[in-house]
Amino acid sequence: MRLPEPVSQMDWKQVPFVVAPTMSVMELMEKVEQVVEALCAKVEEPVQMQIQVLWNYKVPNKALNPSEKVGDHFVSGDVFGCYGDVVAIPKQYPKIPEEEKLPVTILTGFLGAGKTTLLNYILQEQTEKKIAVIENEFGEVSIDDALLKKDKLALAEKIVVMDNGCMCCTVRGDLAEGLKSIMADIKKGHKIDQIMIETTGMADPVPIVRTFMTSEEISSELRLDGVITVADAKHILGRLDDQVEEGKVNEAYQQVAFCDKMILNKLDLVSADEAIKVKDRLRSINAFAKILPAVKSRVKMSELTNIRAHDMTNFINEEIEKEAENVEHGHGGHSGGHGGHGDGHGHGEGHDADCTEDHGHGGGHGGGHGHSDGGHGGGHSSEGSHAAGGHGHGHKDEHGHAAKKSRHDSRVNSMAIVREGEILPQKLGAFMQTLGQLPAERGVIFRIKGILAIKDHPYKHVFHAVMDVSDEEDAAPWGPDEKKITKMVFIGKGLDKKFIRDGFDEIFEK
Repeated sequence: MRLPEPVSQMDWKQVPFVVAPTMSVMELMEKVEQVVEALCAKVEEPVQMQIQVLWNYKVPNKALNPSEKVGDHFVSGDVFGCYGDVVAIPKQYPKIPEEEKLPVTILTGFLGAGKTTLLNYILQEQTEKKIAVIENEFGEVSIDDALLKKDKLALAEKIVVMDNGCMCCTVRGDLAEGLKSIMADIKKGHKIDQIMIETTGMADPVPIVRTFMTSEEISSELRLDGVITVADAKHILGRLDDQVEEGKVNEAYQQVAFCDKMILNKLDLVSADEAIKVKDRLRSINAFAKILPAVKSRVKMSELTNIRAHDMTNFINEEIEKEAENVEHGHGGHSGGHGGHGDGHGHGEGHDADCTEDHGHGGGHGGGHGHSDGGHGGGHSSEGSHAAGGHGHGHKDEHGHAAKKSRHDSRVNSMAIVREGEILPQKLGAFMQTLGQLPAERGVIFRIKGILAIKDHPYKHVFHAVMDVSDEEDAAPWGPDEKKITKMVFIGKGLDKKFIRDGFDEIFEK
């Protein structure tokens, strides 16, 4: 690799090395290595350098013997050259417990759903908290003029604005830099209690979540607390049924499928029957996100903070499968999961024409935890997967209305599986590979959460995957008398629940 720019552009002839003539050439090499490594560390780009060749510019065709004395080859004022290897040293980030990291909440929802109203409400109600806001404006209105008309300007502790396109397209740059600027302010002594990211209505949340799962610099100090989607009860069904260009995603569908909580907003603008229809449709897409009814985006503040939906260490403290109204049991218990309209329809607007960001049509859950199987690999490709889901199932909603039973019970958009017993590591790896190569006719997996009981492993092993990015780690140890129960939650589109359940059953010790 090349040296960092500030170091490589130095005029090294102006950097004299004062050495004793009795010093060996090898010691001179080591001194140069130390100087270069110190300079690179100063510009926060640490490297490790090893010089293999050193010569006097007066005799450029002669490589010096490392064991000979400097005085045998140089006099004062001579210039030497050197050649060697430079390797970047991975940056070391602080190890902070998840619960002590600064929480970040993503507010998403389609245009006009009520995100800004919700953000203003949060800022007004949480006056005792110092909240930083990252805005992702989209349009030609001057950002400064627009912000001056919003209460957020006065109420937020800090505002970072990105106005050069949808956040999903700039997530690798602007969002990361915006988060880093807030982190830098905190290090200077500014108090920040929470960060809120308000996306445009046309932003797919997947790349934003991906940033937190792939950037160690960001995740070392910040934790993604949750994704909250605001759904307009009057218009959300139309957005979910919008037509989409080939290769594009329906952002409204993604916003529902990937969220951790939903606010069913503007209920005052629809009838009870319409509201029930909307609720059932949202539930068919995402069986696990809590749905909160609201008018003008007003819900209990306690529902919007400390969600810890992406904190794997917290998975074991929650019954992750309980939010599903039916649960698959590994021994063939009652069938369950939620059916759903597995349409892939949506609009294709809202992204820059030259946007290269992956909006969820490819890639998969990869990674490995170091057991003897060599890791859980695979990738859940969603390319071309437009399998139609079911249309709900025979349960009653909270209004007491019976939902119609689907004719397509084998297809669901989300499901949970629970089984007592121990997983064989080598079979777990094969199962993950199968999921990673899931053919289109078996559906597409968006997200997985799991608490795994692995044979001969004393700890509860937690797994979390969002599209093409996964993470896993050991949580608390199993208690001496605790039942070894594995739980896995799947959110996707048109999932073949029997295929997944049967594969799940096969990984357990018989």
